[in-house]
Amino acid sequence: MRAVTAGLGALEALARPGEGRVLASFPKACYLQLPAGLVALVGPGAQQGPIHLTLDGFLPAVPSGDRVSVSPDGVMVGDGRVDLPGLRQWRGELPPPDRVSEARPLVLDALSGVAARCLVPPARAAVARERVSRDDLEGAAVALAGAGPGLTPAGDDALAGILFACRALGCDADLVAIARSARTTTLSGAFLVWAARGQALASVHALLEAAAAGDARGAASAAASLGSVGHSSGADFAWGLCLGSAGRR
Repeated sequence: MRAVTAGLGALEALARPGEGRVLASFPKACYLQLPAGLVALVGPGAQQGPIHLTLDGFLPAVPSGDRVSVSPDGVMVGDGRVDLPGLRQWRGELPPPDRVSEARPLVLDALSGVAARCLVPPARAAVARERVSRDDLEGAAVALAGAGPGLTPAGDDALAGILFACRALGCDADLVAIARSARTTTLSGAFLVWAARGQALASVHALLEAAAAGDARGAASAAASLGSVGHSSGADFAWGLCLGSAGRR
């Protein structure tokens, strides 16, 4: 099996040879804990993202805890091998902050229906909303980290949306430090750090690019694609993206 594309986080994690383990395995993704970070193995058709390593086929099921080894040429996962030569980098692009700021009404409109399905506990959401209104991102992180249901808890996905919005709008806070301060799971932590660096799922980048170009139909399509992610992960991220966008001046 061959790897086709890798996000920036996946490339960073694969750059250091060594041994790791399967952190979690699901029908659509296998998460590898490697010495230099986390990698999500996904099959054809999956959205690209910062920690995603997209394959040209579907990896056989492997149990959590299985040994993983990384070399410059490939990744051994249980009895399977993923070849790395020829791998292409995927990087989510961001419009300039001033264009993102101008596009906020279109972004908020496109995301309104998706964000309404958010599963962040209401009490935590209310605290986060108040903290963001005062530019207290550290307080929002405390309120949201680890809150709610999901493989990546709903509050973490929402926090990722807030941090991503702030990065896209040119916020000068130390967003990565805020992401790393969140008390949550290893998996959520990886997504939070990359969101703070301005890297998220491909549909999020497509949404901002379409909105910045004044393409309402494209923005709506990207928002619908985001909303289809996970049980509520896309909706939770959308809620945070709306909050972070609306809360910045």
